[in-house]
Amino acid sequence: MMVYKLPSKDATALALVAVLGVALGLRTWGIGFGLPYVYHYDEHFYINTALNLGAGILHNPPYASVGFSNILFPQYVIYFLMGRIQGTFLSLHQFEAAYRADPTAFYIFARVTSAVLGTLTVLPVYWLGRILAPAQPTATGFIAASLIAVSFLFVRDAHYAVPDVAMSFGVILAVCLVVAGVNYSYTRLIDLGGLVAGAAISMKWTALPVVLPVLLGSLLIAEKESTEQGGAARLRPLFATTLWIALGFSLTSPQVIVNPAPYLREVFDQLGADQSGGFEIWRVDSLPGWFFYIKTLGYGLGVLMGGLALIGVTRRLWLVVRYRDRLGCLLLAFPVAYFLVMGATRHYFARYALPLAPFAAVFAADAILWLTGRLARRNHSSVWVATTVLVLAAVSQPLASSVRYDWLLTQVDTRTLAKEWIEANVPAGAKIAVDWPTHGPPLATPERPTPYADRVYDVTLVGGAGLADHPLAWYRAHGFDYLIASSFISRIKLAFSEQEQARQAFYNSLGHELTEVRSFYPTSDNTEPDFIFDEIYGPAISLWQRERPGPVIKIYQLK
Repeated sequence: MMVYKLPSKDATALALVAVLGVALGLRTWGIGFGLPYVYHYDEHFYINTALNLGAGILHNPPYASVGFSNILFPQYVIYFLMGRIQGTFLSLHQFEAAYRADPTAFYIFARVTSAVLGTLTVLPVYWLGRILAPAQPTATGFIAASLIAVSFLFVRDAHYAVPDVAMSFGVILAVCLVVAGVNYSYTRLIDLGGLVAGAAISMKWTALPVVLPVLLGSLLIAEKESTEQGGAARLRPLFATTLWIALGFSLTSPQVIVNPAPYLREVFDQLGADQSGGFEIWRVDSLPGWFFYIKTLGYGLGVLMGGLALIGVTRRLWLVVRYRDRLGCLLLAFPVAYFLVMGATRHYFARYALPLAPFAAVFAADAILWLTGRLARRNHSSVWVATTVLVLAAVSQPLASSVRYDWLLTQVDTRTLAKEWIEANVPAGAKIAVDWPTHGPPLATPERPTPYADRVYDVTLVGGAGLADHPLAWYRAHGFDYLIASSFISRIKLAFSEQEQARQAFYNSLGHELTEVRSFYPTSDNTEPDFIFDEIYGPAISLWQRERPGPVIKIYQLK
């Protein structure tokens, strides 16, 4: 295998800063999307949980993980104190009023936190690449870092004020610390890895398989110590690492330690919420779980990067079986266990694939240099050309998707356009029914004020399966003036086919039974773009069909 000449430390540092800069730029461009209106359904749960800590409310489901909210809380405290000093917030009441009037600043804090942690993921990925390829550490590290920097799925979700990217950062950092600890025979790194692993679990409890590589690393260190000091020494590092994991979780989720009952109830409720490939009444996909996540990584990483990652995983598995590669075993433990566990469930969300992306970048980088190294045996002079071409090809699809996605976020959402049209053309006080909150235009009501609203309406949020929960006769009998349908609800399938057929018949009948007064499309030719469930959070597979984010909004008049 060809060994590359190492660049100087200054050049390495500058190149790494450049990769970090690209990663941060891709994750912060368009980060104010939708604001002051909130179009990501899950963001407000974590932001409200953080804000409620200031009111002494410690237990605030619906989501059991509180680590991300606990990171946001001190930021909001600092924001309040700075506003207090400047005279912006004279009381907590004014602070709350500012949030309700325009929550933009609060969401930007949370989204930037996610973006920064997503950017910092580049560093442990780079370090892992260096450790796992001692013959060409810098090249492997930089290729891996570049791949995760532009990875579309990771870039996309780093824009959101939810804990998935923060959890993924904690997982890859914990594994990196453990791999380094075993590689350098330094127990303190494994203990630190345990601390970080506990924090990662507090961000999202699905990170629990990260304990496998951490405890395995502790066992490998203990095996060496037991040989030198006797068999009793084997248990001491394992016990200490377990305590470090518990400490990391306790420090970042003290509410759960104080009163675990409501959080455990929510965990079991979530486990029971899945239906036939979906969540509660919704069917996200009909594929078995493992194929769903492979498909997700296909568009989330790019076909070539995903294929290279698969080659890298296969090669590393072979090294583990053939040569008992300890570091490879540590690297594989989490992604293999996580993929098997999540794939076995019927609870599908694309964001659940995020923790696999940093590992995929490392495996893909390893595969690239392994493939070009084999080429070097035959044609030594062409190896750099082949490596460069392969790297550029691997980053091209996710980079193009990330740039296109960021650009789309800077365009006005269809829901905002619909809101502006309604306020200009529909009289105040009109009785309006919409599918769901978040997925339709953000209209103000007396009970739910909306930032910068020009008119207030009598709005019914139907919820459930959307407008189809009631027949048209019900809306007429209750005096509704308008129905507003969102494709983000009508195009999601229900878990039960008979109900889904009736629901689709209802939505199809709206154009025949009612007057469609206005529609808003995210495309320039007024066609509906390709759709998967994850489109409700942001563009995913329909990037090149869209000219703006948001669903198709159709406004029907009953009278």
